[in-house]
Amino acid sequence: MIDMHTHAFSEEIAERAVKKLAENSNVEPFLNGTLEDLSKSTRNAELEYSIVAPIATKPSQVRTINIWALDIHKKYNNLIGFGTLHPHMENPEKEVEWLLENKFKGIKVHPDYQMTLIDDPKFMKIHKALAKAGLILLTHAGYDIGLPPPRHCNPKNLAKVMDTVPDLTIIAAHMGGIEEQEDVEKYYFGRNIYLDTCYTHHHINGNQLAKKIKSHGVDKILFGTDSPWSDQKEQINYIKSLPLLTEKEKNMVLEENAKRLLKL
Repeated sequence: MIDMHTHAFSEEIAERAVKKLAENSNVEPFLNGTLEDLSKSTRNAELEYSIVAPIATKPSQVRTINIWALDIHKKYNNLIGFGTLHPHMENPEKEVEWLLENKFKGIKVHPDYQMTLIDDPKFMKIHKALAKAGLILLTHAGYDIGLPPPRHCNPKNLAKVMDTVPDLTIIAAHMGGIEEQEDVEKYYFGRNIYLDTCYTHHHINGNQLAKKIKSHGVDKILFGTDSPWSDQKEQINYIKSLPLLTEKEKNMVLEENAKRLLKL
């Protein structure tokens, strides 16, 4: 099994970062935010891998974070680090080349923290470079409980990206946007975009989630927990308990789709 959407921080900032995020969102973390704790949780949940998805809130942070992410799998054999990019950085194409040379699978962006619409021309440069390199784009989608409006990645805007850069492999977190489910169905369902399940359990009941998974296509759904903000073992059990899905379909969500996407 593979958790496609988790978060961790360097030892130096983990305690401070998790405390601040918890205060902003009023959500208590299940882990302390370190790679060590995430690795233990991954092992205890009997996951093969957790994907660590870092976010650069400033252009100046990009290379530092990417160097940190590069070493994750060397230190923890059950963790894989994605890179990150920022829409206001200079020459994102060069950083994409560096990511490709260093065998990254993809990157994470958070348009709200980066205060830029996902279909902004600055982001479009990144999307085109990622598509050319064959790297995955994992983006936050919809609202973030720790941030005020406006929302910078909604289904209509991300659909423009899909139309403009059709070769880009996209994962839209939180089933494409927890509070935008009507537009998620309108703009995404049946199209070539992956949706992850992270942090949906508080907002979408199991029956509804199962119906959405089947409507969009089971082969385009990825298991994610948003750890440390959800318990990985609980989330696995949640997916396993979903009605309407066969055991094979649940296994696709928990493992097979991610392995195919990541070429593992």
